[in-house]
Amino acid sequence: MRYILFVLVSLSLFACGLKRDNPLDPNGNNNIIVPGDVSGVSANAFGSGTATRYVRLEWISNNPYNTDGYYVYRSLGYYSAYAVVDTVLHAGGTAIQSYVHSGENDPSVTPGDYWYRLSAYKSYPAGNLEGRLSTPVFVRIGN
Repeated sequence: MRYILFVLVSLSLFACGLKRDNPLDPNGNNNIIVPGDVSGVSANAFGSGTATRYVRLEWISNNPYNTDGYYVYRSLGYYSAYAVVDTVLHAGGTAIQSYVHSGENDPSVTPGDYWYRLSAYKSYPAGNLEGRLSTPVFVRIGN
């Protein structure tokens, strides 16, 4: 019992002194701006019965101060793994609030049920700092 208590106390003391060396860690670095959460996401499918189907995603645009772009994720189920299907950039500081995932550019846009999520990111020389994923939205692409 004493040994376990000693280990727990030791870990808690040493953990406080850990060096934070992630260049994109916003804790302790006032120059890092965390991307805002993406909200108001909606998805609508179009092109049923045609050769080219597409999904139009819309959301409430983040402030360009804390967002340089968005990652678009898609999954086959609400709780399934999500994969990035594209990146949407703020062009010259212009707020972006929509994206079209089209069968013209991506042959995986086929009839079926899908879930989409978005996350905002802020670019830094060390890489992109990604914010939280939005709430998943469902869309059904018809035949």
